[in-house]
Amino acid sequence: MTTVLLAYVPSATSEAAFDFAVQEAHRRGSSLLVLASERAPDPRKVREVADQRPLQERLAETGLEFELRTVPGRDDPADDILDAVEQDDVGLVVLGIRRRTPIGKILLGSTSQRVAIESPVPVVLVKPAGFVPPAR
Repeated sequence: MTTVLLAYVPSATSEAAFDFAVQEAHRRGSSLLVLASERAPDPRKVREVADQRPLQERLAETGLEFELRTVPGRDDPADDILDAVEQDDVGLVVLGIRRRTPIGKILLGSTSQRVAIESPVPVVLVKPAGFVPPAR
């Protein structure tokens, strides 16, 4: 059985990705591997990752076989994601993405961009509900 990998940090983008990953894992008959990074965009959210109980309970409610793995979050979180793809039987990676400005789109170093380019398996980038793309 292949695994759906969800890269998770407490945020609206990860919540949208969570919902998609759960639906996709059910559709595929897959297990779910959740990489919860300790490097949250908002330092107050790090506590939410450290206390895994709420996320563990939500995952248990999905009815899926799952593994919740907290990763320390290196300088580039893409390293953690790509390492898990190589080491585990991952068939799909799911990442939440946030709105990026036109300048932000040309800057290198985006985790989602690097994972999408370097991953040997398909990657789905999920936008939160109500996402409005920047005006051109």
